Amino acid sequence: MKRDKRGWGLPRALFCAILIAGLSAGETVSGERMNVLLISIDTLRADRLSCYGGTTVQTRAIDSLARKGVLFERAFAHTPLTLPSHTNLLTGTLPTVHGVHDNIGFRVPLDSLNLAEHLKAQGYTTAAFVSADPLHSSFGLARGFDLYDDFFAPANLSNSFSYGERKGADTVSKAVDWIGRHKDLRWFLFLHLFDPHQPYAPPEPFAREYAADLYGGEVAYVDDCLGKLFRYLDASGLTAKTLIVLTADHGESLGEHGELTHGYFAYNSTLHVPLILRADALLPAGKVDRHLISHIDVFPTICDLLRVKKPGVLQGQSLLPLLQGLPFSEKPVYFESLEAYYGNNWAPLRGVIRGHVKFIDLPLPELYDLDSDFQEKNNLASKRSTDDDRKVLHEFLATARRPMEPRALKEDPRVLEKMKSLGYLAAGGGPRKTGFSEKDDLKTLLPYYQKLVDSVVFSSQGDNPRAVRILKELIREKADYLTAYECLAAIYAQMSQYEEAVKTLEAALIEAPGDVHMKGLLGLYLSQGGNQEAAIKKLRAALETDPQDAELWTNLGVACWKSGRLDEAKESYLKALALDKNDAGLLNNLGTLALSQKDLDKAWDYFNRAVAIDSNLASAWNGKGAVLDGKADLPGAVECWKKAVSLNPNHEMALYNLGMALLRLNRPAEALSPLENYLRVTRPDSPDRARVSELVKSIKQHRTPL
Repeated sequence: MKRDKRGWGLPRALFCAILIAGLSAGETVSGERMNVLLISIDTLRADRLSCYGGTTVQTRAIDSLARKGVLFERAFAHTPLTLPSHTNLLTGTLPTVHGVHDNIGFRVPLDSLNLAEHLKAQGYTTAAFVSADPLHSSFGLARGFDLYDDFFAPANLSNSFSYGERKGADTVSKAVDWIGRHKDLRWFLFLHLFDPHQPYAPPEPFAREYAADLYGGEVAYVDDCLGKLFRYLDASGLTAKTLIVLTADHGESLGEHGELTHGYFAYNSTLHVPLILRADALLPAGKVDRHLISHIDVFPTICDLLRVKKPGVLQGQSLLPLLQGLPFSEKPVYFESLEAYYGNNWAPLRGVIRGHVKFIDLPLPELYDLDSDFQEKNNLASKRSTDDDRKVLHEFLATARRPMEPRALKEDPRVLEKMKSLGYLAAGGGPRKTGFSEKDDLKTLLPYYQKLVDSVVFSSQGDNPRAVRILKELIREKADYLTAYECLAAIYAQMSQYEEAVKTLEAALIEAPGDVHMKGLLGLYLSQGGNQEAAIKKLRAALETDPQDAELWTNLGVACWKSGRLDEAKESYLKALALDKNDAGLLNNLGTLALSQKDLDKAWDYFNRAVAIDSNLASAWNGKGAVLDGKADLPGAVECWKKAVSLNPNHEMALYNLGMALLRLNRPAEALSPLENYLRVTRPDSPDRARVSELVKSIKQHRTPL
C-alpha cells in the first residue's frame, strides 16, 4: 500500500496543549456541541482515492477533507456486504453480536442500539439519506432517525437483477436541503452514496472522461457530489461546527483474486476502507495514522469527541488517544464473508487481522504479511503456524450472542426482487452443512461462481438467451448449485416463460427436497403462470414445513386471491401480517382485497398503514386513489394517482386510472401524457389497450374523447 506523502499536521505537544488550554472535546470555540455528518460511500476502494495513493482518479473534495483532518491508512470493514457492514458501523458491534451476516435473510434486531438512537437521546435531531435498496428501512437501520429517506426510484421491473437506486447528486441535494432547514439545531446526519456499486454508469462528463475506467468515473462523480456538499457547509458557516466522518462500507475486487465485485472473498480489495475525520476545532489537520483500526471504532470515537457517554454494548475502542498522541493498544480485527455459505452451503469464510498478519480461515487456510504483501499474493499458511490466529478467531466466535441462521421473518418480496442484483441473491432455505472440506473452499468453487456472475451480467444487459445457456451449462457441471437454479428460474419468469421456470425449480428440489425457499419460489411462479390450484397446493405443502414463513403465507394469499378464494386469501394475508407487522406490501395486498370486496373503509385503513411504513409504495397510492374514487372524491383520487405515477412511472394501473380520471374531469390535455405512457408500458394483449389508443387519437385530433 502506498504511503501518503503529506505532512503530519500539528506537532503532538502543540495539539495536546490546545486541548489542555480549555477547549473541551465535542465543543466548538463558542462552546456549542458539534453536529455530526457521517458519510458512507458504497463500494469505494481506499486505493482509488488520491489521498490514499491512488493515481487513476483525482478526488479533490475528499483529498481536501483529508488535508484538513485525520486520515487512517489501515482501516478495515468487518463484512464486504452493504447491510451487515453498515450495521457494524452504526451499532459499533460485530456480526457475532448483532446477528446480521448477509444482505438477505437478516434484519437488525430491535434491541441493537444504533448511533442515531444514542445521539437522539442526547438531544440531536437525526436524519438519514440512503441511496439504494440494501439499506431500505425494512431492514431495521431506521430506528432513531427522525427522517430516514429511502425514497428513490424503483427497480426496473422488467429486469430480475435490477434494484432501486438514487444518484449521488440527488441524495446530496436532499441532504443539503435538510441541513438548511435544521442548521440552527444540533443534528446528526447519515449520508449514504451508492454510485460506485456495479453496474458502473457514471453520468457525463465522467462517463466520457473515464470511458476506460467506469468504476473510476463513479468515484470521480461521487467526489464531485461531495464537493458541492462541503462547499455548502463552508458557505453556511457550518464546517466549524461539524464533525465529519467519511468511510466506505467495503471496497470492490475489480477482478483481483478472480472476484469481479464483492461479497464472495474477503481480501483487502474489499475489506480495506478509507476513514477520514475532520473537526476543525478538535482535530489536527493533515495527520496520517497507520494503526490497525476498524468500523466498530467509529461509534465510540464519535462519542468521545462529543463528550457523550459511550454505551456499554460497544465492542470497538475510541480513537481519541490516537488523535491526542496518547498511548493506544491495537486490537485484532474480526471479519467474515458468509454470502456463499448462506446462499450455497459453501464453506464459511471468517478471519482475523492481528497487527500486520491476516488469517483467513477456510478449508484451504490463508495467511498474509500485510506489511510486505498488502495485495495478498503470497500465502504463508504452509510456512508459518496459524495456531495463535485460530485461537483469537475462536475467541471472537465464542462471544456470539445471536443465532447464525437467517431469521424467520422474510423481507418484503418487492425488496427481495430489487435485491436480486449481482452478489445480492436470496439465501437458500435448506439445512446447513457443519463440516467442510477442500472441495467446499471458496477458491475451489470460484469457477462456478464466476459463471453465475457472468450469467447475471448478461441478463442485466438484456442478453437473456446467453444467460440461460451459461446457467444450464453451470447446472450440468454442478447440479447442487441451488443459486444457479434460482437465477435461471428468475430469468425464465422475466421472459414470461413460467413453465420453464417451474421445471427449473422442480429440478432444484430433486437436489434439495427440503429447501423451503425453493418450494416457495415454485409456488410463486406457478401462480404467476396462471396455475393457481397447483400453486396453492405447493405453497400449502411448504407451509407444513415452515409455518412461520411470512413470505409463503403472502404468496399463498396472492394465489388464493387470483383464484377467487377471497376468504382464504384474507386468512393467509392475516397470518403473514401476524408474523411481519411492518410489511407494507402485505398491507397493500390486504387493501386491494378489501377494495375488491367493496369495503372502502377497511381498504383505506390498510393503504394508509402501508404508506405510513413505506411512503414510496406506488401500489398503495394507487389503491388510495381507487378508494377516493369510490367515495366520489375524484380530485383527491387524481392526486393519489399522480403520487403513484411519480413514484413508479411505469405503473400501468395508476397511469390508466390517472388518465381516465382526468378525462372525466374534462382535462384531456393533462390526460394525454399518462394515457400515452400507459400504451408504452402495457402488454399488446391488454384488454384496455385498443380503447386507450382510440382515446389518445381523439385527444390529439382535438375531439371530445368521452
